[in-house]
Amino acid sequence: MRKKYEHVIPSLCIVMLLTACGGGSSQRDGTQPATKNDSAWIHVTGVQFEAMGMQLGTLRNLSFSGRLRVNGRIISSVNGQAQIGSRLSGTIRHISREPGDFTTAGSLLCTVESNEFLEFQQDFIDISARHGEARLAYERLKTLYADTITSKRELVAAESAYQGLSARYQGMKQRLVLLGVNPDNVEKGKLQPLLNITAPISGHVTRIDCMPGEYVTPDKSLMRMVDQNSLHLQLDLYEKDIPRLTTGQPVEFYHPDNPTKKYRAHLTQIGKATDPDKKTITCIANFEQHDGAFIHNLYVVADVILTEQNGKGIPEHALETSGETERIYLLAKREGDDYYFKPLVVITGMRSENYVEILSDVPDREILIEGAYHLPAAPGSDIDKER
Repeated sequence: MRKKYEHVIPSLCIVMLLTACGGGSSQRDGTQPATKNDSAWIHVTGVQFEAMGMQLGTLRNLSFSGRLRVNGRIISSVNGQAQIGSRLSGTIRHISREPGDFTTAGSLLCTVESNEFLEFQQDFIDISARHGEARLAYERLKTLYADTITSKRELVAAESAYQGLSARYQGMKQRLVLLGVNPDNVEKGKLQPLLNITAPISGHVTRIDCMPGEYVTPDKSLMRMVDQNSLHLQLDLYEKDIPRLTTGQPVEFYHPDNPTKKYRAHLTQIGKATDPDKKTITCIANFEQHDGAFIHNLYVVADVILTEQNGKGIPEHALETSGETERIYLLAKREGDDYYFKPLVVITGMRSENYVEILSDVPDREILIEGAYHLPAAPGSDIDKER
């Protein structure tokens, strides 16, 4: 119950201050409005003005924009992400990286003990030897056939055997290269005891899903990496907004925990298919400046700026709304420490950055931009009736 009425106490204090300072002083010093034209003015003493933190200002030239509020994430491009696994089954022997570590492409991430890996190297040595024998046999029969010493049938059989072994030899040789092994060393009998798992890209290790001693298979994900230099903004927009989008449109975004720190990007790709469940399309925007605070999969709030224009505006809190009517308060006159404000109904336009565009013609006078909420209503006004 206490919390329910906490916000009422300051308001009551302000009303008491207005009654004590405003009503009493006007009878003593004779500052009541003297003419009918002044009857709609609101009188504020200097004490009230200071106590309520009021401030004066003028219309400002501002840039207003029509915006489309969307949700998004900072993610890395497809080629800036990597999921690391082992090409062969085996047991994790050693892990060389921790989550958050930066590593360059080709650097060692972990090692795997694999019988399959050793057997494959042995098979390659066998195929290499047989391939060499088949090549010599084919070349010898080709020479004999040229001298009409052997039959064409024997030559064709030797050629077929050589080509078959050659295909197997080249295939196994390329597979060793993919496994990070030098085939020439294996052919010389220098077998590599451990399978080295290396980084396919340069970037940071974001996740490790294995541990030493764990048996892994090729379908097991061991680690994940992200290249921070490949980050961009991914936005989810409803399909009804597609006609309003064009590439190149500015995007302003921020993290919900720090809305005052805003960043800029521009729309580079507009999705061509909708998500059947969420009814959204995925759009991509590239940053205008890269910030070290950007991390993969960071949730952000974004505004796609559809239109931009210049206009006259004031802070939103300087505007008082009553139903569909919106007012500002002009400084009508000032006598000593006393202020007299005149309410003026205005037509508003676009809103941007806590400012509102004023479309009406406003006299060249100072405007109450702070403390309008605390003003007493002018006699007979709609606000006076509401209050």
